[in-house]
Amino acid sequence: MRPIVKSIRYRAPNIPLEFSDWKDAKVDLTNEIGSFCSYCEKYNSRSALHVEHIYGRKCKDATGNLIYDHLKGRWDNFLLACVNCNAVKKNKDVAVLNPYLPHTNNLLHFIEVLTGGIIQIKPEVTGIDRIRTKAFIDLIGLDRLPDHPEYSDKDDRWDNRLKVFDIAERQYKKYTEPVPSTNLDAIIELARTNGYFSVWYTVFNAFEEVKLALINGITTSDGLVLVAFPGTDSKSFDIDNHYSTLSRPPIQS
Repeated sequence: MRPIVKSIRYRAPNIPLEFSDWKDAKVDLTNEIGSFCSYCEKYNSRSALHVEHIYGRKCKDATGNLIYDHLKGRWDNFLLACVNCNAVKKNKDVAVLNPYLPHTNNLLHFIEVLTGGIIQIKPEVTGIDRIRTKAFIDLIGLDRLPDHPEYSDKDDRWDNRLKVFDIAERQYKKYTEPVPSTNLDAIIELARTNGYFSVWYTVFNAFEEVKLALINGITTSDGLVLVAFPGTDSKSFDIDNHYSTLSRPPIQS
């Protein structure tokens, strides 16, 4: 649900960049948007991530013809996906489902993470925002918990989200002690190595300095520049209102 921003790349004026083998885009993608699933936010080693086609390369029309074969090498058709999100999304046609997506919308503005790693649409979200947010959740099965009819014990997304929620809550307790036993450097390092931006943002929602560091990174006490979540769209947060979420501004080409 982290709002991400990707570069717009061309191989010639007005001609979008294409890769002869889409797998070759993985290094550039992880450098730009981090080694996280673009959909569920799970941290993965680069080797475990898939270069995911937003418009699926195996989507077919009613006559069995590939719909988006011309986009299979296009940089602007790539995100990163973990094995579970990639498997659930599979050949679903985003042009038909029309979901909000992490590189074009701020899904954190519409979705909340609750204790226990539960995902739900915020009660105040209505109309087309609710429909398209629900389409995103259904696209990758983000709400699949053990009691969900389509849950599989091979799907570790909820379990990982729950574990990271616990880590973040323990850091919160340490951070709010009369004499804190953790600091901003440690929190951001743990966020960087565990993923789930939305969990850390939620748990530390009352602390502007933590949210700002999650969004933009920090310079640590020993002078190291640490960006936990590269490619986070800073314009999706209101600098004048405690870095609360904003509906994603229009993408400028």
